[in-house]
Amino acid sequence: MSTNHLLHATEGIVRGNIFDATVARLREFIDCGSLSAGDKLPSERELGEQLGVSRSVLREALRVVESQGLITMIQGKGAYVRKPGIGTVIEPVQRLIKDGSITLANLMQARSVIEPEVARIASINITQEQIAKLEQDCREMIKYLDFPEKYLEADTNFHRRLAEATGNPVLIIMMWPLINLFAGFVPLFYERPGTPQKVFAAHEDLLNALKSHDSEGAASLMQAHLEDVTEWFGNLASEKIFNSDEKY
Repeated sequence: MSTNHLLHATEGIVRGNIFDATVARLREFIDCGSLSAGDKLPSERELGEQLGVSRSVLREALRVVESQGLITMIQGKGAYVRKPGIGTVIEPVQRLIKDGSITLANLMQARSVIEPEVARIASINITQEQIAKLEQDCREMIKYLDFPEKYLEADTNFHRRLAEATGNPVLIIMMWPLINLFAGFVPLFYERPGTPQKVFAAHEDLLNALKSHDSEGAASLMQAHLEDVTEWFGNLASEKIFNSDEKY
């Protein structure tokens, strides 16, 4: 199918669905294989004429496609095809999870199944450079114990880097949305005295196991850490991670 046909294929579209159809046509146009990373899309005027939609509808559709990681919008220059990467996969997964049906208990159960094995594999494959970055994350955690936002950033980075240390892109794709979703609950640690310090200690113990490439120890420590976190958040287990009415 030609890209021209993709852009002009508007037969049977109900008026109320024009916006969704425009997003779908743009995705097909980008995914059809004739465009490479870095290629510029036609101008808004050209796209609007070919799709048969107004400039306002087109611009909103382009914003959606950009949020899906398929293009990059540069003010004054236009839209460019984005190079595929981990984010291209993770961002749509996160949007699917954010429908309001996922509870904290669901999230912690998923992490307990996956993350101990992530720690095990990371302990085998981790490099000195990756260890140094995890050490820096731990230093940031202890430095910012009294600053929730900075503490959260360091904690999130630690778990992301741990996933990266596996060297397995599938595990990275699986872990990143879970880590990002859980990040919203980390500030609640501060409602329980001493919890941020306990979390830091757990990370430090895990880091020591990673340094010594102790795969069993790393898996066991991660499992224990997640069990502790689940217990701390026991009264929030049924809380939904995102309001189902939230728009994305």
